[in-house]
Amino acid sequence: MGAMIARPWRALRTGMAFASFGALALWLVVTSVPWLRWTVADENERQLRVQAVVNRTYRRFIRLMQGLGLMHFHAIGLERLQEPGVLVVANHPTLIDAVAILSKMPHSDCITKQANTRNPFLRGVIRAAGYIPNAGGQAIVDTCATRLRHGRSLVLFPEGTRSPLGELGPFQRGAAHIALSSGRPLLPVIVTCEPQTLMRGQKWYEVPDRPFEYTVRVGDPISVRPYLEAIEAGLSRGLAARRLTAELRETFEKALRGAAGSRAA
Repeated sequence: MGAMIARPWRALRTGMAFASFGALALWLVVTSVPWLRWTVADENERQLRVQAVVNRTYRRFIRLMQGLGLMHFHAIGLERLQEPGVLVVANHPTLIDAVAILSKMPHSDCITKQANTRNPFLRGVIRAAGYIPNAGGQAIVDTCATRLRHGRSLVLFPEGTRSPLGELGPFQRGAAHIALSSGRPLLPVIVTCEPQTLMRGQKWYEVPDRPFEYTVRVGDPISVRPYLEAIEAGLSRGLAARRLTAELRETFEKALRGAAGSRAA
């Protein structure tokens, strides 16, 4: 009987956590965002302050998930996320990856889906925080590169959406183009979740029978200098971006194989 009750009770607590997240987002929209819009004239400063509020809100949500016994959060190498002007690229296995990573970064821009700009809970925060809608094209590359050169950090997911269950999705070349345009190294952040939950194709209430182990591991930066030198020597920028994307994907594949091996051992 206990086992029969445990999973529905865990699903109920998961629903409570996400309902609380919606309430926190709404509170942010109707209080902090308008207050900062009225009291901080400089747009850059206002965006950074909103991002700090988002960071604190996301930290509260992660603590709530832990407090409800839904997850155990593990973080390795987080000090690299605190540096200014970092270009963070992460895999995207679960629904909460952006929240988890941004909860560990006091200030960061991110690229968000166009659909989020029409979401009544999110659009006000997206505009106020200066998040960048994913409209595609060279304009978004230029915007991201300019912000990185000015010392602002950026988080993006090269898969573009949540990973297929148990594997990596195709990597888009946007991250590589942004790195080449800004000259900033790519900072891989490897996310794992065991047992798998909140994955692509899963409903939020399809929960495991125990707390999931959620790990964020910051890897070693991938320098773009060799690729920039190759471009100067005559390599096309498109081919350089393709090769850099291949190196980035190989880095994630190797890290995820290592994580799977560690769990199996």
